[in-house]
Amino acid sequence: MRAAADLFAELGYAGTSLPRIARAAGVSTETVQAHGPKIRLLQAAIDLVSFGTGPGGRVLDSELGREFSRASSREDAARISADVLATVNGRSHGLWLAFSEAARTDGEVAASLRRLTDSIRAENLRVMRLWRERGWLRDDVPDAELARWTDVIGSVEVYDRIVRIEGAGDDEYRALIARLMLELVSPR
Repeated sequence: MRAAADLFAELGYAGTSLPRIARAAGVSTETVQAHGPKIRLLQAAIDLVSFGTGPGGRVLDSELGREFSRASSREDAARISADVLATVNGRSHGLWLAFSEAARTDGEVAASLRRLTDSIRAENLRVMRLWRERGWLRDDVPDAELARWTDVIGSVEVYDRIVRIEGAGDDEYRALIARLMLELVSPR
C-alpha cells in the first residue's frame, strides 16, 4: 500500500501501473493484483495515508480523529481542526489530486470519488454533532450546510491552492483554516 500511495501521488493514476507498484514494493504483480483492481488500491492508499481507518472506519475512532474530542473550546476546536486538516491534506494531497484527475475521464473512478466525498461529508457531520453538543456551532445554519462548508474549507483543493500554488507555509495554512472555521461555523 505504501508503494502504491507513493507512486499514485508522484505519477498520478494513469502513470501508475500494477507492475510498477509491484517493482516498487519488491513483490510480484500477482501479489499486487490480489489486493484488487487499481481503483481499489488507490482507495486503500488514501485510507492508509489520511486517517488510517480503512474502509468504513470512523474518523473519530482513529488516533488522529480522537483529537477532535479533546477540544475544550470553540477556539481549540478550530485549531485542532486546522492541525488535523494540515496533517491529513499534507499526507493525501498527491493521492487526492491523482484520484480527482482520473475521475475526469473514468466513470468508475468518478463514482468511487463521489462515494469517498460522501463518506467525508458523513464524517464531518459526526464531528459537527460532537461540537453541536458542546455549543460550538451556529444555530442559524443547518448542520448539513455547515458540514458542506467544512468540506470546502478542509478540501485538498484549498490546501493545494494555499500551500502548493501560493507557497504559504504550514503555519499560515493552519491559521487560515482555524480562522475560517471560527468565522463560518462558530456561533456569532
